[in-house]
Amino acid sequence: MEIIGSNFHCNLSEIHLNQIDPNNYKEQEEAFTAGALSVAALLHHNFIEPRYQYSRELDPIVGVSFTGLFDFFVHAFGVDWLRWWEKGRPATAEGLAFKRQEEEYLSFWKQTVHRVVWDYCDRHGLKRPNRCTTVQPSGTKSLLTGASPGWHPPKAQRFIRRITCRKNDPVALACLEYGYNIIPSQSDKDEQGNLLNDPFDPRVSEWLVEIPVAVSWADLPGADRIDISQFSAIAQIDFYMQVQRFYVTHNTSATIELRETEVETLGTRIYEAIKSDEGYISAALLARFDDLQTFPRLPFEPITKQRYEQLMKEVEMHRKTEDFHAVLSRYDFGDLIEAGPAGCDSDKCMMPEQTLM
Repeated sequence: MEIIGSNFHCNLSEIHLNQIDPNNYKEQEEAFTAGALSVAALLHHNFIEPRYQYSRELDPIVGVSFTGLFDFFVHAFGVDWLRWWEKGRPATAEGLAFKRQEEEYLSFWKQTVHRVVWDYCDRHGLKRPNRCTTVQPSGTKSLLTGASPGWHPPKAQRFIRRITCRKNDPVALACLEYGYNIIPSQSDKDEQGNLLNDPFDPRVSEWLVEIPVAVSWADLPGADRIDISQFSAIAQIDFYMQVQRFYVTHNTSATIELRETEVETLGTRIYEAIKSDEGYISAALLARFDDLQTFPRLPFEPITKQRYEQLMKEVEMHRKTEDFHAVLSRYDFGDLIEAGPAGCDSDKCMMPEQTLM
């Protein structure tokens, strides 16, 4: 959990760092100020439910989050930062310099958030939250601006993002007219257990909308030579701990991807972080699979530059409208209870539930 507690509501906002210039500190300050004000203003709300109101009075909880941190730092530090990641983020002179700069950015944003929230609360007679920063889960939302989710590295410089929707969902139908491809989900199979291919087959219950994605720095000279999928678990947790120590005061949503050979090393590092009280709280662990055929139609599928460009040409070729909102309005009459992307489209949610005998 990113915000720990019970019987409470948390006011959340999110800054899309991939849209912000690393050299423009005024723009950064304004973005985090806006995020801080949006959560602080909601503290005026009075809950009808007594237990929620009591919790609010006891401990008002807000969380200003961000997404696209990895993209921001690539733009700030260039390909040399990526090469340092490739080496495992070692404590070299160059590496220590990078970490100091990461710390400066993270600390500046944290200080901005707390200053603005506390000033707002003081001026309006509201109880101050004692902590105001977090990194919440940000997967599908990050796609709105092409950001890498939260603090995490992207899956690749270019990839296919597959979002799960119900069959004939208004959003999916709008995406189809906008040029994106639609295929049946991983759960839709024929009598022999083979995946179905026709999204309009009557046996299909869920759709996958396939969106070709390229990160904002994909064309940076030399970036293509870095294999992001080979970033070590130790490098990931090192970056996660930077975020946890210098920005986050609640918890950081984190998924560390690792291979079997990294289990002992990562376990030791987590143990050390807890023993020395470095601020570690929790992180999810996800096994890496180098063979993409192990799980077909994954939520993320890395692709080459050539495949990305071909897919984008196909999107343009199949596009029937340039106004996504207009076509969405044509399909969505406002009476569908579950319109939109599925609540969860992670690898875990695509696997059948195990039942105990």
